[in-house]
This record gives sequence, structure tokens and C-alpha cells, in this order.
Amino acid sequence: MAVRLRLRREGTKKRPHYRVVAADKRSPRNGKFIEIIGEYHPLDDPSTIIIDEERAMHWLEHGAQPSDQVKKLLRIVGVWEQFKPDDEPLRDRSTDKPKLSKKAKAKLAADKDSAAEAAAEKEAAAEEPVAGEPAAEEPVAEEEPEAAASDETAADATAADEPEAAADEVDDEVDDDDVTCIPQSMPQTSTL
Repeated sequence: MAVRLRLRREGTKKRPHYRVVAADKRSPRNGKFIEIIGEYHPLDDPSTIIIDEERAMHWLEHGAQPSDQVKKLLRIVGVWEQFKPDDEPLRDRSTDKPKLSKKAKAKLAADKDSAAEAAAEKEAAAEEPVAGEPAAEEPVAEEEPEAAASDETAADATAADEPEAAADEVDDEVDDDDVTCIPQSMPQTSTL
């Protein structure tokens, strides 16, 4: 008699759970079986796998052939590694790359192109100061903080005189896309 380890469907309509059974290969899916060696509940989160490892090893050692799904369950529990230590799965899904749609591939290619262009621009910008005289740039850099401080004090004085003009300058510096405006409600006054 050819013995097979397979799943036997139980449960209600659209709510299945399975028993892992040792059964004759010729018997139907939910027919006669020799022994129940475990359970599998795929709808639980995470799915529940209960297998009697001793009985599973017994049947494997006596020549029982597991179905593909039962073999996966035995790998998860660790029984299959005890039975065949060097046997690896046919397909290792952990290294598979996800398949991308055409739009996603086009977007990825556009992102790579823009990144390459940005890198080229940075390299070009990095090469330009090297061509100039670096000694002349350093003293200018030291003078800039003093000039910036004097510009700030002048801007503060101007802002005090013209608050609307200062608000316009701030609005010019901030992008409208980066700011979410939430209107404030006006206080309601009642007239009696």
C-alpha cells in the first residue's frame, strides 16, 4: 500500500481548516485515512501549524510521500530538515525580486536618469571652484558673515517700518506646495 501524507479538508463553507493525515494514495481527499498527524489552520493570523513530529518522522522513514503542501508545512515546522538535512526547496522565494508594472519600471528609470543628471551637475559644480583661485574665495567667505549680519539689522529696521513688505518677502521664500494653510475662524460676536 502506497502511503501519502496529505491534507484533509474540514471546516465549513469558505472557512476551511485541514488535518494532516497519513492515507492510502488511492483513497479520496476526505475519505479513509490511517492516522492524523497534525492540523493546519490557514485562516488564523498567523496561520497555525500543529504537527506531531515523531509520527511524521515515523511515516517518512517508512516510505510515505508527502504532498507538496505538506512538504512545505514540514519544512516550516523543521521535520523535513531532520529527514533530509541537505535538501533545499526547489525555489527560494526570499531572493525573488518583485515584478514591477510598466509604469513602475518607467518611473524607476526616470528616477535613475534624474539621479545620474544630479550627480553629473554636482561633479561639474565641484570642478568649477577648483579651476578658480581658492585663496581669493576664503577671505570673501570670512567677510560674508559680517555683511550678512549688517543686512539682517537693516532688514529688521525695514521690517519694523513696513510690516506688509516684510510679510511679502517671507511669502516669496516659502513655497506654497510645502505649506498647508489652515484658516482660523473669526471670533463670532453677537449683537443684541
